[in-house]
Amino acid sequence: MFIQPQVLLYNFSPDDRTRAIRRYLNRDGILIHEVQAAEFLHPLGYLFRLPGFEPDPRFNLGGNFHEEMLVLKDFSNTQLDAFLRFFRENQLSPVDLKAVLTPVTQHWNSLELYTELKKEHETMKRP
Repeated sequence: MFIQPQVLLYNFSPDDRTRAIRRYLNRDGILIHEVQAAEFLHPLGYLFRLPGFEPDPRFNLGGNFHEEMLVLKDFSNTQLDAFLRFFRENQLSPVDLKAVLTPVTQHWNSLELYTELKKEHETMKRP
């Protein structure tokens, strides 16, 4: 059974870099979902349309972030390496906040994942 890789994109500007990223993902048959702030409270499992996940009924009243973030699902190691290499080979600035969906994070919402990735990124930047 073929499992199609998917990616959630957050806060990507409509510019040449984003168009190049979208072209790469489309060419490789990766489903793209550009997540809007109104969806930030839904579990990641729901955003990826996993069975058993329901939308969060609350309205997002101000929980937001503006940095780019991406979440990958069902990428093989080869696909993941190729995607990261694509950024380097095309001299595109990297996305600092990125994650692969896990059995734990599928239950998190976008704001929870953002908070955790931001903490990890700050820790890695310290001298």
